[in-house]
Amino acid sequence: MADTKPKESVLGTRGAGPGSTPGGGGLAAPVALPPSVSGAALATTAAAATATRAAFAATTWSSGRTVDALWTINENRNAWIGVAGVGWVKLANNSDTAIVALTALGASAKLTQASVSYRQEGDGMIHEMYVF
Repeated sequence: MADTKPKESVLGTRGAGPGSTPGGGGLAAPVALPPSVSGAALATTAAAATATRAAFAATTWSSGRTVDALWTINENRNAWIGVAGVGWVKLANNSDTAIVALTALGASAKLTQASVSYRQEGDGMIHEMYVF
């Protein structure tokens, strides 16, 4: 199953029926940017992150971040968090336990606006998260 990434566009809803998706592909995704990310900043950050992952495919840690958005859908292991200043980041989907735990941590971080540190692997997904 292909990964579904939250869409980076303006607020709105596209596709009304089950299985409909913005841009096609059979999977649904949010169509709004996280609240703290502008389109230009997101494009620059995403391009830099993609280039870094492609060049090194290494583990990176981000600290002192906040979660300002959450997105999930009724699909197996498809959950994302909006990290302030970064944009949408997919949560690890290697097991049901991992995605449930990371989603709960993301929800807690958003609710309390706590500081978050997370480990992002070369696949671009968050595999470890600490909420302070």
